[in-house]
Amino acid sequence: MKLLVAIIVPCLLLVDTCAFHHSTMDAAEKTQAAVTTDRKIDFEKEVLPVLVNHCSPCHFTGGKMYARLPFDKAATLINNAEKILKRVEKDEKKAIVKDFILQEIATSISQASP
Repeated sequence: MKLLVAIIVPCLLLVDTCAFHHSTMDAAEKTQAAVTTDRKIDFEKEVLPVLVNHCSPCHFTGGKMYARLPFDKAATLINNAEKILKRVEKDEKKAIVKDFILQEIATSISQASP
């Protein structure tokens, strides 16, 4: 299952990147630069505020969608990457979320490798 997620999610992210590539070349370049750096994106400090701004109150404690899709958990973000990225509209914020997802996938793949 983890291997399947590790293969499918990057493909979905690639499709999403291609979809807005033509209209937002600068944002795509920033995204690529962030992915290639060694900087670790912090979920609590960088990603969670973006999700709070876009997904509150429904996907946070007390919200009607929290039980099914709790966005205060990184695993939810990784498992639902495509849907979440569609909801984040500003390219610089989308880049942060996308880079975090890619970072977590890369970490899980490297930990699964013998």
